[in-house]
Amino acid sequence: MKKTLIWILIVQAIIFLTIFIRPEDLSLLSYINTSFVYGGILVFFGAWIFVVQTGAFDIFTMSMRKFYRRKSTMEDEEMRLPSEVIPFSAAPLLIIGIVTILMMSISLLVYEL
Repeated sequence: MKKTLIWILIVQAIIFLTIFIRPEDLSLLSYINTSFVYGGILVFFGAWIFVVQTGAFDIFTMSMRKFYRRKSTMEDEEMRLPSEVIPFSAAPLLIIGIVTILMMSISLLVYEL
């Protein structure tokens, strides 16, 4: 939990640095736009890693190996499945991305009021 909080603060710092670097004025709207992009990227990659780790592409990979078995130079035991390639969990990326999107949503509500 402590690492996740530190990463949330790092992402917020990156968002503010991006706002200062861009030629836009510092405003709530620029924070909303920038945090939407960063939060969306984090949620997208977290969801992609989660889908790969669940084994959704393992069946496709195994069937392609069987189909192209004659052309392959590697043995089936040498090639790992996609779910075995990614060694880390998708949960931190999803949590950080969702928190960023929630902070963006709260800022959007404040902006609209």
